[in-house]
Amino acid sequence: MSINRRTLLLLLLGVCAFWGWQNLTHATGEVAVLRTKGTGHVEHYASVWYVRANHALWIRAENRGRHWLTEIRANPRVEMAIGGQTRAYEANPMDVPDYQAYIDAEFRKKYGVADWVRALKGDRDTLPIRLKPI
Repeated sequence: MSINRRTLLLLLLGVCAFWGWQNLTHATGEVAVLRTKGTGHVEHYASVWYVRANHALWIRAENRGRHWLTEIRANPRVEMAIGGQTRAYEANPMDVPDYQAYIDAEFRKKYGVADWVRALKGDRDTLPIRLKPI
């Protein structure tokens, strides 16, 4: 019984698709809910990825135009819900190239292919944000 090239290619594509799906599924399981309240009294919620690095909790704005980033700059007190537990933090955007490179690498390490796929979506100017417990 011989396997032709087409069958082998389809099998290989299927394995790659399964691996990619597993990676993306794992990444979506690592999502937190961020609650912000800017200068107004209206609360906003956003789903964000997070990493723990260098003894701190970090989130990242994929670009500087995120609405919740404007709210953090107006009022750095936020809440994050991770795994059913909600805690208060002070959000500190770290607009320093070394932090950006380090935290981007940590996100790539944790989220793998899913982070790479997000990078393909378009213009990306990430901003790491350190969350300090209150």
